[in-house]
Amino acid sequence: MRVVLVRSLADKPWRSAATYDLVEAGLRERWRDVRSVQAGSPDELRERLAGGGGRPADTFVFNIAEYLDEERARGFIPALLESWGFPHLGSSAAVVEIGLDKGRTQQLLRKRGVPVPPSFPAQAGEPGLGERARRIGYPLIVKPLRAGGHLGVSEDSIVRDGDALERAVRRNAERFRQPSLVVRYLDGPGMREFSVGVFGSRGRLFTPVEVDWGAMPAGLRILSWEAAQRDLERVQPVRDPPTATMLADLAARTFDAIGALDYARVDLRMDGGDCFVLEINIMPGLGPHSFLPMAARELHGLDYGALVRRLAEEAMLRLGLDPGGAAYDNPA
Repeated sequence: MRVVLVRSLADKPWRSAATYDLVEAGLRERWRDVRSVQAGSPDELRERLAGGGGRPADTFVFNIAEYLDEERARGFIPALLESWGFPHLGSSAAVVEIGLDKGRTQQLLRKRGVPVPPSFPAQAGEPGLGERARRIGYPLIVKPLRAGGHLGVSEDSIVRDGDALERAVRRNAERFRQPSLVVRYLDGPGMREFSVGVFGSRGRLFTPVEVDWGAMPAGLRILSWEAAQRDLERVQPVRDPPTATMLADLAARTFDAIGALDYARVDLRMDGGDCFVLEINIMPGLGPHSFLPMAARELHGLDYGALVRRLAEEAMLRLGLDPGGAAYDNPA
């Protein structure tokens, strides 16, 4: 089995050259035939994937990025791989598309009985915006509809009246050229926020962590773009069995409702004793300091290389491919 790592670099720690180097090193500990490819266009990517006469049926593609060109959202990698017949890590292109649209995601989860906070999509200048907001109730948080990685989330995203709401929706339209998702902001007494990694299809693992607000700079309790870029986010593993079980159940329901495969991250908030799914990140960051790898190490003893190898093998088995060699190491 030939393993090809697609490198799509971006100005994010989880998509840096150093992260891809670690992924490649982890894969090479298990598979001899590992290649890295980088391309500036779909045609170039296809040519590099087929380099050396490799056939799609004999190739497994390890890809952790949505686009070849993330800034312009061009070259949607999952769809390209599927159109060319290359088996790959992660969810189908259709599922990744759903995950990139927060409105569609919440609508689908709500339809399938997964608890989500009240929300609605909003366009700049849309009539009736204030009335829809009043039906949900302030405060609200306003996010770009199709942005991941906390992009567009800041203290100004929390709004408490109609004027602030209109400014936030207009700002997303101007800055990101997309609509907004307006969601009830959950921040009552006893609020807690969690992220749960879901790994694998054969032996599913969950990695629940709680955001440690006390270890982060004082201010509004949100995971902002600035905090992510400055690596200010702090989490701690959830070791309380009842809480961990409840979070794993909600994460599994979310993962299955969306139709995700291989891995994802589910973000949740508990408010007033109830727990709600905020969103699911179908292709979450796998940098060495991202939530998922850190939690996999803390909760299951999987170091970074072991996690990469487990992800690859589980995906190969799901696809009916023979991984070859010994089974993944450090099973939890």
